[in-house]
Amino acid sequence: MTTRITFIATILIAASAIVFSAETWATETVRPVLTDTEWTLDQIEGEAPLAGRGNLELTFAQDGVFATGAGCNSFKGTAEINGSEILFPDQLAGTMMACPDGLAEQEEQVLALLAQVVSFEIDATVLVLLDEDGTELLRYRRDAEPDETLVETGG
Repeated sequence: MTTRITFIATILIAASAIVFSAETWATETVRPVLTDTEWTLDQIEGEAPLAGRGNLELTFAQDGVFATGAGCNSFKGTAEINGSEILFPDQLAGTMMACPDGLAEQEEQVLALLAQVVSFEIDATVLVLLDEDGTELLRYRRDAEPDETLVETGG
């Protein structure tokens, strides 16, 4: 009888530990993958963008807040991000500077493409924005962050 009680007590303790660790893991805050990242526009529908006079950056802060540019004006808004799904708002706040030929068209194209984006793929140095068919619309890049696990051992 003592062996049976010990066995049951052991099972109950193990089950409690599993439940407790699962609850702890489930309540930990997970930082969304795009939060606090900065990307540089690399391709617009497979073509290199014009450099322009403004930024070609796409930056994300907390809760989907983003800022972007396509070589002339700057825009900002809040994207809806859920896993690898992302929706950019139809209306963005932005500057309204006159843009040189080519940059105005590029800016209109980028804004139109952002409105079509429904998902993204990401790795350490590339962010690809995709439409509902999985077609690549915009590609952004960033410099690889140094691997913090490497240790300088030279002498």
